[in-house]
Amino acid sequence: MTREANDAPGIMGVYGSKISYYTGKFETYLRYRGIPYESFPTVPHNQKLLDAVGIVQMPVVQLANGRWMTDTTPMIAWLEGQQADASIYPSDPVLNFIALLIEDYADEWLWRSAMHYRWTYRISRQYAAEFLYNELIKGVPLIRGKFSLPRFAGINLLKRRQYFGFVRGDGVAASTRDHVDGTYLAALDRMQAILARRPFLLGDTPTIADFGMMAPMFRHFSQDPTPAEIMRERAPNVYEWVARMWTIKPNESAANLITGVDQSLGAFLDEICETHFEQQRQNADAYSRGQKRFDMTIQGTVYKSVPSSRYRVWCLEQMRAAWMQLEPEDASRLKNVLSSKFAQIIWDETDFKASGYDAQDAAPFNRAINVFEQGVP
Repeated sequence: MTREANDAPGIMGVYGSKISYYTGKFETYLRYRGIPYESFPTVPHNQKLLDAVGIVQMPVVQLANGRWMTDTTPMIAWLEGQQADASIYPSDPVLNFIALLIEDYADEWLWRSAMHYRWTYRISRQYAAEFLYNELIKGVPLIRGKFSLPRFAGINLLKRRQYFGFVRGDGVAASTRDHVDGTYLAALDRMQAILARRPFLLGDTPTIADFGMMAPMFRHFSQDPTPAEIMRERAPNVYEWVARMWTIKPNESAANLITGVDQSLGAFLDEICETHFEQQRQNADAYSRGQKRFDMTIQGTVYKSVPSSRYRVWCLEQMRAAWMQLEPEDASRLKNVLSSKFAQIIWDETDFKASGYDAQDAAPFNRAINVFEQGVP
């Protein structure tokens, strides 16, 4: 009999995968806060998850009281609101905006590169397909509810679905591959420079920026064979930071955060503005035009026929809302820090079509939507 999350009273049930991008981010946070949880695979519970939150994504969470939630950004924000200890959200409004921006970049920009490194490179592809087959599919009735897929068929199905969906379907081609590879390398280099100066991205204690970056850096880049070797050789400070994040506990003494943006963090923010903000702008424009797919130019590289995302329009709306909450003095400070022309998407007057998502502001307890309309680009 398959166990259910509420079989263990007081224990949160986390439905996801041990090599999942966002499950790793969320588990890192739970471990940091000492919140007990038990892991469950998604596939055997697909229908239950659909009924509970409207989609099957990783992770979907059932609280001990039976309540369901999903989407790591609002889930972590809600859970953090229940904590009595010092918050992972910086008290300084400008630093807090920067932390949220880094989280959003990790969630929505580095995803493409992480999927590419996992499903394009043979050794990583084989590792991931075998792991996911054993964790999610093996022995689970899939065909007419009776027959499970043989091992060779399940592994090959995973390879094809993930590569042609999340890699080729998301604009990765011969003409863009160097830039997609370079996206990871740029993130490594920027983080390596920061982490040579301090243990966490914004100071002596982790913030939401660190938990956000654990999404790509933990379960993908530091675990998948190909990018993991690159990380060890090119950015050992980042490799060490991943382990530090997985084991860190809240510091009972006062932990200092930076009071200003230094050169290494400024370079990271410039990279984020040139890539993530520009993707968000072009995506919101395509969504406003009713385009299901669009051509996108990032740092001079043209990505052909990438899928537009209603969810990412909502993410942009959330960042703009955070900007609107700043006091004038803080807004001025932030403009000085985000000096890249690409940052203007946050404060300019460009009017995009509203996403209409989570109009009741109920996240993470709302009916969710996929990042891509059908779940796969």
